[in-house]
Amino acid sequence: MAFASVLKIVNSILSGVATVTAVSVMAFSGYMLYEDNYIQNKAYGMQSIDYKPVVTEDSVSVDELLDNIPDARGWITMDGTHIDYPVVQGPDDLYYVNRDEYGNPSLSGSIYLQAKNQPDFSDSYNLLYGHHMDNGAMFGDLTNFIDAEYFNSHLTGTLVTLKEAYSIDVVSLVRTDAYEKALYDRTSLDWDEYESEILQNENIEVIRTNPAITSAEKFIVLSTCEGVSTDGRILLICRLVSTGKQVDPTPTPKPGDPTPTPKPDQKGTAPIVKTGDPRNDGMGWALLNLCCLILTATTILPYVFESGGKKKKQTKMKNYIGPFANVILAIVAAYVFFTYENMKLPMIMKDRYTPWMLIILGVALASEEICSRRKKKDKNVEKEEEKVDV
Repeated sequence: MAFASVLKIVNSILSGVATVTAVSVMAFSGYMLYEDNYIQNKAYGMQSIDYKPVVTEDSVSVDELLDNIPDARGWITMDGTHIDYPVVQGPDDLYYVNRDEYGNPSLSGSIYLQAKNQPDFSDSYNLLYGHHMDNGAMFGDLTNFIDAEYFNSHLTGTLVTLKEAYSIDVVSLVRTDAYEKALYDRTSLDWDEYESEILQNENIEVIRTNPAITSAEKFIVLSTCEGVSTDGRILLICRLVSTGKQVDPTPTPKPGDPTPTPKPDQKGTAPIVKTGDPRNDGMGWALLNLCCLILTATTILPYVFESGGKKKKQTKMKNYIGPFANVILAIVAAYVFFTYENMKLPMIMKDRYTPWMLIILGVALASEEICSRRKKKDKNVEKEEEKVDV
C-alpha cells in the first residue's frame, strides 16, 4: 500500500508538471507570435515616415530627416510598393543588418547603402541592402517583380539624397548568389558594362527587363535574400535620373562625422544574415524546433507501449480520440520540421516556425494530460465495479 501511495503521489506531481509545462509552452509561443508580428509591423518604417523629405517644385528639404536620423543618406520610394524608407549607411555592410535607422537593435534591420559607396550617391553604381520580410516590408516586395504584370506596372520611383532628387526607372530584375562580384564588388558601372558583365554573365539569371530603357549614366541596385538557395539573392537594377531639384539648404558635413569604410572581409559579397526571416530559408535549422518535434513524438509513446487485458482494450477504444489527436500532432510537427528545416545548414536557436512548433507541443501535452486523467478515472470506476462484483 505504501508503494502504491508513493506512485500515486509521483503521478500527481508529474501530472501537475505536465499541466504547468503545457500552459507555459503555449504562453511562450503566444508571446513569440506577438513578437514576430511586432517585428513585421515595425519593419514598415511608420516610425520614420514623418521625416520623409519634403519635395516642392523648386527644392527639397531634408532637415527633419537629418535632425532625427544621423546616418541618413537619403530616402527611397518605389511607386506602388511598400518600399518607402530612409536610406542609412554604416561603417561596414553588417552594421545596419540588425539595427533600425536610429541604431537600435532590430531584427528587421534598415535599408542601407553599401559602405564603400559615396554617401552622396555620386558613384555610377549604388547598391542598397534590405531584408526580405514576409509581409512585404523592407525589400520584401522585390520578389513580386518576378511576376511580369507586377514588374511592368511598378517601373518608377524616387530617390532623395542630401544633395539632389532623382527619378528611378526600373531596368531589370536579376537573380544570383551573394558572392557575384559583377554585382557586389563595384561602385561604378556604365551601360556597356551592364550589357556585357551582367546581362551576359552565366552566374546571373535575368528574370525581367524593361525594353524602354536603353541607356543609363547612373545606377541604383536594390538587393535582398530570395530564399531559393542558401546564398540566393534577387536584385532590382534601376536607373537614376536627376530631376534638377537641389536640396535646400545643402547640408554641411559635421565635424567628427565618420567616413564609412568597408571591412576587407566584406568585399565582394552580400551580407549573410541569420535572422529567422521566412524568406531566408537556407540560413540555418532551428534547435528549438527539433526539441519540440521530439517532445511531441514522446506524447504518443504511452499508447504505443501500452498493453493489457480486455477491459484495458475497451478503455483504450473508449478514449481513442486523445491518442489519435497526438499522432496527428506528431505527424504535423514532423511535416513542418522536415519541410522547412535543413539540418545540413548551421544550427540557429529559432526561426519563424518555432512558435507553431511550440503550440503543437503545448496542445499535445494538454491532450496527454486529459487522456491521463480519463484513464485514471476509468481505473477508479473499474475498481469500484470489481468491489461490487465481489
